[in-house]
Amino acid sequence: MIQPPVIIDALRNSLGWVWEGDHLRISTHCLYPSNATVNVYVRGGASEFVVSDDGGAIEEIAGAGFRDRLTDRQIRGAVGRQGLKVENGVIYSPPVSLKALPAAILLVANASKETADLALSRLRMTVTRDFKAALTDLLQRHFHDNLKTAKVIGHSNKPHTFSNVIWLSGDRRLLVDPVVNDASSVNARLASNLDVKMAADPLIDQLIVYDDTQEWSSSDLKLLQIAAPTVPFSRAEREIVKRAA
Repeated sequence: MIQPPVIIDALRNSLGWVWEGDHLRISTHCLYPSNATVNVYVRGGASEFVVSDDGGAIEEIAGAGFRDRLTDRQIRGAVGRQGLKVENGVIYSPPVSLKALPAAILLVANASKETADLALSRLRMTVTRDFKAALTDLLQRHFHDNLKTAKVIGHSNKPHTFSNVIWLSGDRRLLVDPVVNDASSVNARLASNLDVKMAADPLIDQLIVYDDTQEWSSSDLKLLQIAAPTVPFSRAEREIVKRAA
C-alpha cells in the first residue's frame, strides 16, 4: 500500500492530490475537450507505483453524448508507443519507481487527454459528414439541378458561401444552411445568416437546419433563431418544401 509521507514528498512541488482509500487522486494541469480537469490515480506500494486514468477518456467521450465507444485496441494504437497499457478503457502505466512517478503521472494525463481529443474529433467529423450528406441527399431528391453552392452578399458587403442554395422561380433563392453542435459551426453559421438577413433582400429566404441527433442547449438554438428560422433535421423536409413552393 502507498506510504503517504513518501509519495507526498515526491509530489510536493507538483500537482493537487487527494487521498481516496487505498489510492491517491491527482488533479493535473491537463484539460479534456469539455475543460474538465484530467485526474490520474496512483496505486502501489513503497517502491513501485501504477498510474492510471481510471477510464477518464472514455467517460469524457460518453459525457459528450456519443454512443460509440473506443475499443482497447484503438486506444492502444494511440498510446502504446508511450509504453502505456490499456484494459477495459483504462489507460495505465507499467510499474514505475518513486523517482519516475512524476513523469508517469504527466504521461498518463497527457495520453488520456489526447485520446479524448482524437476520439471526439473523429466522432464529430463522422457525425458532421453523415448529417450534411443526409441533408444534401434530401435536397437533391426534391430540387435536382436547382441546388447549387453559391456566394451571397450580406449587409456588410461581405460574400458568404452557402453550400445549399435552391434557385426558385422569379429569381428567388432559399438558403438551407446546416449547422452542427460545435462552437465554431454555430458561430460561423450565425454570423453568415445574420449578415444576409440584415441585407433584407426580398428574394432571399433562409433556413438553418440543425442535427437533432446531437444534444443542443436551448441558448444556442435561440441564438441561431435570431439569424434565421431554425428547424431540426427530422422536421426539415416539410418546411423546406413549403418555403420553396
